[in-house]
Amino acid sequence: MPAQTGKAVEPVETYWSLQLLSLMQEMAAESSNAVLMLLADIGQLETERRYPDAGLLFGGGHWRAYYHCHEAVSMHASEHGHFHLFTDIGDRAWAHVAGLSIDAEGQPLQWFAVNRWVTDGPWLPCQSFLEQLRFITANEAANPVGSWLGGLLQICRGDLFDLLSARDQRLEQFSKKGALAEALENREIYLLATSAIELQSTLEKHLLCIPADVLASARINNNEHKSD
Repeated sequence: MPAQTGKAVEPVETYWSLQLLSLMQEMAAESSNAVLMLLADIGQLETERRYPDAGLLFGGGHWRAYYHCHEAVSMHASEHGHFHLFTDIGDRAWAHVAGLSIDAEGQPLQWFAVNRWVTDGPWLPCQSFLEQLRFITANEAANPVGSWLGGLLQICRGDLFDLLSARDQRLEQFSKKGALAEALENREIYLLATSAIELQSTLEKHLLCIPADVLASARINNNEHKSD
């Protein structure tokens, strides 16, 4: 079920917040971030080009992402570029889940949902999103960018479910004027929904606003998972 306002912090949110915070601290110690790591071997960033070309696999190969920049059009006023994230729904079919706007400092700005024609491929029902998160685990030490993306997906699971629900509601409004299939391919319908990301406040909610004994227990469990 999606997260709700005022709902108690779930253990999974605490766990993934610890994972993400630890990873961000490691990146900061190297004066880096996920985008800098992804583009480390790129001599000159080209607009409209996907990085990496073949996509970045994570989540045990069940999730894929690429990063790119547009020359003129962006999803956010402060955007440097954005990730597109996909999940494997079987039969070699990849469904687009959401876009992730990134600022010039490599920090997340917002999630966004676009119409199907933008990225093509099958349509992911919002009810299927949470089930796909089961493939994202903490065992991606050799893939820090994938771990960062996976951590964001996990701690923002409620917001993303709401984003996809808003996407579907917006499409339903458009489809009242015609068939849903036509709305999905309508080039005049581009952006369907957005959801701002307040990463610091999200981490504070998940880590600082819970009892100290619960946080200590989560840290112990987190260290045990890292040693596995």
